[in-house]
Amino acid sequence: MEELLSKIHSIEAKHLSNLYHHLESVFMNVSLPSHDLNHHIRVWLHCRGLLVELHKAGLEIPEQLIENAIIACFFHDTGLTITLDEQHGHQGAELCKQFISYIDDLPETEKKSILKAVELHDDKSVKQQPVTKPDDMLNLALLVSTADDLDALGYIGVFRYTEIYLKRGITIDQLPRKVMINLRNRFISFTNAYSSLHRYSDRQRQRYRETMDFFTKLEGEISQGLSTHDSALAVVSLLDEKLVKQSNSIEQTIEYALNTLTASYPLTFFKRLQSELEVTSAILI
Repeated sequence: MEELLSKIHSIEAKHLSNLYHHLESVFMNVSLPSHDLNHHIRVWLHCRGLLVELHKAGLEIPEQLIENAIIACFFHDTGLTITLDEQHGHQGAELCKQFISYIDDLPETEKKSILKAVELHDDKSVKQQPVTKPDDMLNLALLVSTADDLDALGYIGVFRYTEIYLKRGITIDQLPRKVMINLRNRFISFTNAYSSLHRYSDRQRQRYRETMDFFTKLEGEISQGLSTHDSALAVVSLLDEKLVKQSNSIEQTIEYALNTLTASYPLTFFKRLQSELEVTSAILI
């Protein structure tokens, strides 16, 4: 384990600062808190954690895979700065191509692998590739796609889905059903690939249930015509107002919620969301 952590720290020392500052400029004039620089940091944290779990399961993690993964994770959703369309991978790959063109010691074959992972990170064909042997779990595109999916779980997942779907023109009435379909497909893809990591899968299943329970509750409230301050609908309405209509940051939104809300359910939600988001600080730039 020490050898793997040493490899990871070495790769982070090589790339993390440059990636961070480059993406700061990419997202400078873009208001998309659900898929901003912090999202890309979290996806790398998920990917890093997944590599550690695979190592614990007995797989050898090549240093080149770690390098490819950190770059791909940091660029996978950058295409959203150009288009909010679901097919934003191509634009992200173009932005990544510019960045990696300056990395002289990165072989061309590895650059192509990184660009493919960025372009296909949200492609269903990547998620449906069969995992028939242990090494299949080390496929770069699968790792990046899975790490992105894992950031759609938990209370962060509620915030991510709500903002991006509303900004794509999906109405609040349509939101729960569309999210639940997508969420279920993401988790099925994860379990199909990594269910052999039993304890890790169990932790992710708990996070999945938190997100699914929220949108199940929201769907029930909408179908019953409920509109109270102590509801999932109150959470979504506040996210819509602050993130989508007013273009506030998620930090500003949480601060507003904690200072003004009195109802139990939304207060608990925003406190837990705040707690989850603080994990991003585990990576030191």
